[in-house]
Amino acid sequence: MANLYPLRALRYTAKAGSLDDLATLPYDVIGEELEADYRARSPYNFVSLILPHGDYAGAAARLRAWISEGVLAQDSEEALFVYEQVFPSPADGAILTRRGFIGLSDTEDYGKTVFRHERTMSGPKEDRFRLLEATRVQFDSIFMLFPDADGAVEKQLAAVCAAPHDGEYTDQEKTLHRIWRVTSPEWIAAIRQLMAPKPLLIADGHHRYETALRMGHPRTMMTFVSLESPGLRSFATHRIVHSVAGFSDSAFVEKLATVGTVRKGGRPEEFEQRPSGKMRFGVLLASGYWEVEIPGAEAELNVASLQERILTPLLGITPEVVTAGTNLRYKRTLKEAVAEVREHGAQIAFLLEDLPVDAVARVSFGGVCLPQKSTFFYPKLGSGLVLYPLE
Repeated sequence: MANLYPLRALRYTAKAGSLDDLATLPYDVIGEELEADYRARSPYNFVSLILPHGDYAGAAARLRAWISEGVLAQDSEEALFVYEQVFPSPADGAILTRRGFIGLSDTEDYGKTVFRHERTMSGPKEDRFRLLEATRVQFDSIFMLFPDADGAVEKQLAAVCAAPHDGEYTDQEKTLHRIWRVTSPEWIAAIRQLMAPKPLLIADGHHRYETALRMGHPRTMMTFVSLESPGLRSFATHRIVHSVAGFSDSAFVEKLATVGTVRKGGRPEEFEQRPSGKMRFGVLLASGYWEVEIPGAEAELNVASLQERILTPLLGITPEVVTAGTNLRYKRTLKEAVAEVREHGAQIAFLLEDLPVDAVARVSFGGVCLPQKSTFFYPKLGSGLVLYPLE
């Protein structure tokens, strides 16, 4: 069962300034230019804590200094936090709303209440472990999904959102983040009762959850969002192959033809979501662009098929190689994926169609673990709104 607990959160105070100058996107999507922009906004910007570039002791000292200065302070009462994101859809620009709530739940092994949907890589886990070990604070929550077919939890959240919020900011991707602090024992009890029988699926934050498991702390901060939320969106993450020894475009295309139907494509930038009843990929090489369709069972997902039928047998990129972080990197947009081959010397860009969220949940609750970076849930949760001190 899903045990929920309120928390005495560590949060920015008014002394720190505007949340627009303090809050950030998650650490793993902050590039050099965005990091520089964050640092220029405020000496107290959250990026100074979550991106220490190996100086974990420095991050811990900075955290202590900010608490001493009154820039960060711990709440006197336990609370849950209702969290709302209003954003334009990257697909068509429609304005969507996604609601959830932030609290604590048990840190436990996968397979009973908590389920994962994709594998992790070793590098990010070590980085997050060392930061957590030094600071003893969970800076970001784990993005958790749960079934709410009757909308009972969503109704509770909507009722809270009708009241004035306790803070808001707009990020670089035009997402409006709002938060409400709820201390009502009755409301918290109602949410706990509704959530008790539900399984939980990690949407984002696998590395940080496994870091919490390694630390052995009994509870972890999570943001809970309904699988039926009208604002829940997941997009494809394209695969970029590089540094494969002895690679040949022509030899690879010949091998690809043994797996499925290969045809010359048009412009890779125009690769579209076209469900065809088969697994479909765009394949961009330095010598040209192809599209391949391979037969697939109805329940089979494209990222798993790509790994099992192409990456491992045709290129030698096994799950172990992927975990080690060699020969494969990832891009969110078609434009970025195409540029990897045409401008940066990558050998292949595999273009993928989006995975339906319900399909990801179905296989994950059934115990299937997909390859790394199988999904890109959009928008990312904000960072810097609620912190969880472990001691």
